[in-house]
Amino acid sequence: MPEPLFVPRASSAEVPDAKLRDYVLNPAHRVGRHKARVFASTLGIERNDWRFLRDQILEQLPSSPVTAIRPKPPYGTEYEVRMPVDGRNGATHSVITGWLVPDDGTPRLITAYVEIPRRP
Repeated sequence: MPEPLFVPRASSAEVPDAKLRDYVLNPAHRVGRHKARVFASTLGIERNDWRFLRDQILEQLPSSPVTAIRPKPPYGTEYEVRMPVDGRNGATHSVITGWLVPDDGTPRLITAYVEIPRRP
């Protein structure tokens, strides 16, 4: 079995405040509103909880293996990482995060959403 791969330089990763506050957790955002609704309904995490979510994502990233890699020339490489996130409501769900890592640069969060299990 191959060794797990981790996001390069994960310990220095950045989560732009606006990415969580104004996109992922914003119920009024044209695209993000769907992610915000699922975060609220499954984890009890709402827009004002963006720091709570950010802290968990940054804590989990260095120990969470990469689940997909997509080259994004000329910007770098995108890494997908699933990680458990604890909600304000006591529930824990897998959250899929996307990271853009420029060549020799700092990883930056580009998306996050709750993984919804598919029905059989």
